[in-house]
Amino acid sequence: MKIIENVNLKKYNSFGIDVSAKYFVEINNENEIEALANSEVFLNNRHYVISGGSNVLFLKDYSGLIIKINIKSIKILEDNDEFAMLSVGAGENWHEFVEYCTNYGYYGLENLALIPGSVGSAPVQNIGAYSVEQKDYLHSLHGYNLANHNFNVLYNAECNFGYRDSIFKHILKNKFIITNVVYKLNKKFSPNLNYKELKEKFSNRPNTTANEVFDAIIEIRKSKLPDPNKIGNAGSFFKNPVISNDKYLVLKEKFPEISGYVGEDGVKLSAAFLIEKCGLKGMKYSMNNSARVYENHSLILVNYNNASGEDIYNLSVEVINAVHDKFGITLEREVNIVR
Repeated sequence: MKIIENVNLKKYNSFGIDVSAKYFVEINNENEIEALANSEVFLNNRHYVISGGSNVLFLKDYSGLIIKINIKSIKILEDNDEFAMLSVGAGENWHEFVEYCTNYGYYGLENLALIPGSVGSAPVQNIGAYSVEQKDYLHSLHGYNLANHNFNVLYNAECNFGYRDSIFKHILKNKFIITNVVYKLNKKFSPNLNYKELKEKFSNRPNTTANEVFDAIIEIRKSKLPDPNKIGNAGSFFKNPVISNDKYLVLKEKFPEISGYVGEDGVKLSAAFLIEKCGLKGMKYSMNNSARVYENHSLILVNYNNASGEDIYNLSVEVINAVHDKFGITLEREVNIVR
């Protein structure tokens, strides 16, 4: 383990924001975490943990310690005719892990293909797409609790998963370093085709394979979403808002074209739809045209060249204000803001 000073973070965040960290360290195994937690730099500075850097927006240089988790391994803990238990290092690339599972017959995560980031970030955000969330298959996770300086196991129910939410964004924020995650995956494939485009694509194909679903998800995502290796972005910037049924009926009367999904907590609306209806799709931030609402998907804010974190953030404020003024709904950012 080596703590480095004044490290540029541009390549460590998918927005490609050009900022630096006062201190930076990469963690490759659990022993290094214990050593780090007792180090002078850690004890005397604030810290922030990243893995893939795919869901973070740095507004300025970070005055503390950035901890990058780079623990990599895939271990099969149990494998029988019904299911398999896989323990995955937090530093493993998420998409590559999903591809591994699909190719080796461990099913359930194929709808989450091509989501950027690392495995350790997946439980924090409770990532989800195309009618699947990672919590549906997470069994447990292992990590270092910075409050009690112990390694702990947390099971699914203890993680308080919600829509793009978890205990790691609240009670355990910056207090728990995830080192590996255990997923319980099916050995018999049953496709989840609830998403409209998947349903249409495979409606007449009863013997759909996991690899076909995996490939279809990649095709759909590539047609809508920018590649962060080419255009800086963090995927969906805003959460889809959930409102009461009464408020939905009022909006439906005023905006007949609006539609929502009725769930246990209320009616979930499409944030992309609301943003588009405000005429913001493709909008450029007035102070720096590199910060824009993506022209192919209004839920995504992009850095086309040299936008600062503040530029992206201020653009998000303009979007939030416009949606609130038109619909009376306050969008919530999905991306983690680091000041």
